[in-house]
Amino acid sequence: MHGRTWLGIVVASMVAGCAQVQQRQQLAEPVGSVLRTPVGGAIATITKDRDLPNAFGGADIYGRTVDAGFTRLVYRGRATDGSILVEQVNVDVQSNASTLTRPPIINTPTQPAVLSSRERAVAYGTLRTVSIASPADQVAAMPIPNAAQFSIPKQRSLTLPTGQTVEFIAAEPHQLLFRIVGQGM
Repeated sequence: MHGRTWLGIVVASMVAGCAQVQQRQQLAEPVGSVLRTPVGGAIATITKDRDLPNAFGGADIYGRTVDAGFTRLVYRGRATDGSILVEQVNVDVQSNASTLTRPPIINTPTQPAVLSSRERAVAYGTLRTVSIASPADQVAAMPIPNAAQFSIPKQRSLTLPTGQTVEFIAAEPHQLLFRIVGQGM
């Protein structure tokens, strides 16, 4: 009986010590620079990831993550009224990866490492923890990308899901000049 109580306390403390799984978004383009993209080119790409869940549903203690997809804004040209035509493509990736399907691999930092797994995934590095994403556990479902088209009136800007703002400098029939500014800029 005493052993079961002790085991219950250990399991409860492990579950309580795990952080919640969180999803993050990060802008791939530089902030502050004047950028140029052709018709069909990306204005902004926002990558999404989430914490690798552990056996108790909390975040991985090693800080490993799983790809959760991306959002891409694509320049589609100019409308007759001068407004900017934009297409937003959303790809959401569902994964069954967890700490049970992706255990950490430990090596010493003094020797270069070339590690491989039985799933034919390979990792290179000299870090203490090397994460290998095996093809078997990565993507459980990736639905058809969801896309929406809209126009932005002249002299207007576009706020991204990450909080930055796209300022349009010049919209020409074949290219777009723009700048992405941060929240405090």
